[in-house]
Amino acid sequence: MGVRYELTVVILMVLVHQSVQLRSTHPLHEVVDRINNHGGPYIGLVLAFPAEQVPLLNSGLFVPNSRNPFIQLSGRKFNIGKIKGVDVIYVLTGEQTVNAAITVQSLLQTFNIKGIVHYGIAGCTNTSMSVGDVGVPHSFAFTSSWKWLDFGSEETSEKELKFGAYNHPQTGENLLERIQFSPVQLFTNGKAMEEIFWFPVDAHWYNLATQLQRVKLQQCLNETACLPKEPKVVFGLRGSTANVFMSNLAFAKFLYEEFSISTADEESAAVVHASLSNGVPCVVFRGVSDVAGGEKLALAGLSSLAAINSFKVAAKFVELIGRKKATF
Repeated sequence: MGVRYELTVVILMVLVHQSVQLRSTHPLHEVVDRINNHGGPYIGLVLAFPAEQVPLLNSGLFVPNSRNPFIQLSGRKFNIGKIKGVDVIYVLTGEQTVNAAITVQSLLQTFNIKGIVHYGIAGCTNTSMSVGDVGVPHSFAFTSSWKWLDFGSEETSEKELKFGAYNHPQTGENLLERIQFSPVQLFTNGKAMEEIFWFPVDAHWYNLATQLQRVKLQQCLNETACLPKEPKVVFGLRGSTANVFMSNLAFAKFLYEEFSISTADEESAAVVHASLSNGVPCVVFRGVSDVAGGEKLALAGLSSLAAINSFKVAAKFVELIGRKKATF
């Protein structure tokens, strides 16, 4: 009886997985079936824009599938191949949250994906970190999800940013009043909708990633262009995502002091959100390309080390997953 039950569960799981792939009338249906049946399960390697793809291509680590090196769906190019012998599908999402969420949902519904590895560059609000460092946050918040309160409205108990507190040269009243940060709705199978502020990466994958703390990162672009100190991989962080490029020092300080946020980008929370909704593990690696109000190394072209180092750690993680001892 137990064996029959387990067999039934396996069959149902296969049918459910097949049902979310391309419809039978889609012109690429057979190609997708071939990709899923003759490879995988795959690691979904997710990045936002071409500058983050450059270190992947330059590394020579990605070996395209000889029969189906890529497939184009919904305007995105899903690249099929291997990194260090591990089956991967990598895709550029495009910038900002909507693009990231749409791409990850397409990836998960079309292909046999066992987990998402997201890497790229980020701004930094934590002055203990520097350009070239790679942050591995354990959770992300949508910091552009907020209510804009009326001038003179009553105080609330939620986290708030009061514009008047940052008036220059002195604090006081400000007709912009303040904004109140809000949670975001999360829908997952088998659970009631919930509103959460912090979107956690997968705990098991995060703990596995801590084995990469001593990965040697790249300090120099060439013999003369080098960071002032060796970059490092940093854990124990929180990250923020908003459809805003953050270069304002006051806001950076607010995020760090009020929420303990260290990295700021435009996609990560959306990638984690989509992964959670689909019940798929996800981990994020973000290289620091600039520190708000701080280092000017970006002007020297050294910010490109952020993409190089974030890919380096992501590739090491993919390799780590491929080892037999990395069970899930």
